[in-house]
Amino acid sequence: KFIKYTGELGIYFPLVKGLVGFLHTEGGYVTEHSGGLLPDYSKFYMGGIHSLRGFDWREVSTTDESGDEIGGNKYVQLNAEIHIPLLKDQGILGVLFYDTGNVFGEEESIDIGDLRQTAGYGIRWNSPVGPIRLERGHIIDPQGDEDSGGKWEFAMEASF
Repeated sequence: KFIKYTGELGIYFPLVKGLVGFLHTEGGYVTEHSGGLLPDYSKFYMGGIHSLRGFDWREVSTTDESGDEIGGNKYVQLNAEIHIPLLKDQGILGVLFYDTGNVFGEEESIDIGDLRQTAGYGIRWNSPVGPIRLERGHIIDPQGDEDSGGKWEFAMEASF
């Protein structure tokens, strides 16, 4: 009952003295098809360790008239990272990052001037059981009652 398009691109590149840069971008669009109802799980939300670090999971969203988060039908995201080898043989590296992006509703156009921004740092370990991440993001452009003081996030991920 709906059609959803998403695209993603990531590239690693060498910098200086063993530093590695990483650029990641993605975006998406979803629309109802043939009068179907767009379920909440198919809408876009942002926030958390895989999108805008420093925001709570799904905190960045469009809202309805009463201020409730309802998700959006399109989004854009850009993440830029610098990976710093700390203990190369053990697979431990530091990371500095900048994230930007936002979610837009049905009646909104994507406006680059409305992108939310975060920046921060973290440590990653490519452990024998998979990648482990501990990162702290700070909201650069807090709005309303948002706290720019930062948020720690932790993730254990599967590796292929």
